[in-house]
Amino acid sequence: MVLKNIARAVKNIYKPPITRRYPEVPTELPDRFRGLQKLDKSKCIGCGICANTCPNSAIKIVRARISPDSEKTRWFPAIDIGHCLFCGLCIDQCPQDALSSTKVYTTGVIRWTHEELLYTPDMLAREVPVGENGE
Repeated sequence: MVLKNIARAVKNIYKPPITRRYPEVPTELPDRFRGLQKLDKSKCIGCGICANTCPNSAIKIVRARISPDSEKTRWFPAIDIGHCLFCGLCIDQCPQDALSSTKVYTTGVIRWTHEELLYTPDMLAREVPVGENGE
């Protein structure tokens, strides 16, 4: 057993490394990659189908402002990324296509507290999602 491992190590010593240089070199993602969800508030009707579909109950429907400068509020989904499977069922079941998937796979969590993993509707509706470009 030990000789077999030594022989394998000697055989592979001159091969180039196969490790990835993340984060210096971004990982290439396939087109069907399911990353952090993005919310289009103008399409969302607050029906709650996404919350009912979620197998981990990671989505809650909360009241939030329609836009940052508006006082009007409506119902929107808020996602607990710590419990999310990124299965895409919420995206598939949305009748208005208000939820979509992005290629963001880093959340930018610093302290690893539960509050940092709760994504409000405003955070989900950002043009540049949280975690992208070092935010």
